[in-house]
Amino acid sequence: MKPRERSPLWRRAVRLAARQLFRLAENNDDPRMERNGEAWLLRALLAAHRAAGAGRPFVAIDGGANRGDYSRAIFAAARAAGLAAEVHAFEPAPACVAALRSAFGAEKGFHLVPHALSDRAGEATLHDGREGSSQASLVPRAEHAGGSAAAITVPLARLDDYLGAQGITRVDLLKLDVEGHELAALRGLGDRLRPGEVDAIQFEYGGAALDAGTTLRDLYRLLEARGYVLAKLFPRALERRSYRPWMEHYAYANYVALAPRPRPAA
Repeated sequence: MKPRERSPLWRRAVRLAARQLFRLAENNDDPRMERNGEAWLLRALLAAHRAAGAGRPFVAIDGGANRGDYSRAIFAAARAAGLAAEVHAFEPAPACVAALRSAFGAEKGFHLVPHALSDRAGEATLHDGREGSSQASLVPRAEHAGGSAAAITVPLARLDDYLGAQGITRVDLLKLDVEGHELAALRGLGDRLRPGEVDAIQFEYGGAALDAGTTLRDLYRLLEARGYVLAKLFPRALERRSYRPWMEHYAYANYVALAPRPRPAA
């Protein structure tokens, strides 16, 4: 029996329509901060920080800062809320490091760390990292069009080592945009990966996770075991989600790990 070369037109049309509806319903594949909920989440976290009366700056880790769009959004949202912010930006690509130094050199509270976050110190290959691509990753991916010529060696850092050296005992937000290296970056927190030390974690899930061999279930298991509640980010809401296999679709989306109950101000 010879199989068909392709599905009938009606079946392809239904699949396409279903994919589009699913994308809209699930808030997938939209990188725009003002549309996908990232900007809303920042404002909500800053409002909660102010309401808690912490009496200290809002402390954020920008893991995979690239050229600084997310760091810039943190400072802008903090100013709008009348709060001080302290941003520790991890970015290993030299072209991006130079751009960050130029853009934030006069920004009080900005700390640039020219390392990639991982679960070990040392060095590793950053694929597509020579020109500072937003797709640069410690994971080799099909999107890395530059091949070996665009790969560079970069230093690695564990976040628990950095926080200890800086005397940081509380992180209000850890944002991870590390192109498939999320599990290693989280494991690099060691025993600090728990509510009360790192209160909220926003991480990407998508095609880079597939290339890395990481599942959403892996991330859920690690974070739930450490006491976090997992939610998916929508334009103006967080929707609490228990893990289900249908969620393994590898379309770009943002998830947030939160403390299960409000913590006292520190």
